[in-house]
Amino acid sequence: MPRFVLALLLILQTVLAHAQPAALRGLALVDHHGQALIPETLTGRPVLLHFVFTTCASTCPAQVHELAELHAQLPTPVRQRLAMLSVTVDPLSDTPATLKAYARRLGADRPGWRFVTGPPAAVQTLVDRMQALNTRSLPARPSDHRTSLYLFDTQGVLIQRFNGVPVDRPRLLHEIALAARQPRGPLTASSR
Repeated sequence: MPRFVLALLLILQTVLAHAQPAALRGLALVDHHGQALIPETLTGRPVLLHFVFTTCASTCPAQVHELAELHAQLPTPVRQRLAMLSVTVDPLSDTPATLKAYARRLGADRPGWRFVTGPPAAVQTLVDRMQALNTRSLPARPSDHRTSLYLFDTQGVLIQRFNGVPVDRPRLLHEIALAARQPRGPLTASSR
């Protein structure tokens, strides 16, 4: 293979590797279907991420209900392009099966929406990267997590952090639609 072709492929791989949310890079996470969350599958898609735990009796279920309503209100092309990630802050309790039951119970087991867990160290790394705790004292409890919603653009750049309770649905709908209109980038699953 000519050198310039190899060089071009290396450049495209580098661009592709950085077109997903940087917060997810290098983490071994799994969704509520037991499928590995491969950050490359998010390339070229806007991503809405937030943190939950299944034993929460107040804020988390309310937020998930609101996000389910928001998900239903999105225009079909936007909804099909958006990736939603609900990441547990309690990976010792929230197994994929627990998350699956939780998503079903709250009407959130929908295409494009993944409830995510992983080894405690991987989840903690993501929590730290997103500054998702309200406290600096350790050990933190699941209830110490923020209710923020994090919107990443199609290039994997965090473009907005929203207050999560209550969800400002009109604003979030607007911002997601804008993010979904962005170009997918030079190399996406649909262009391969």
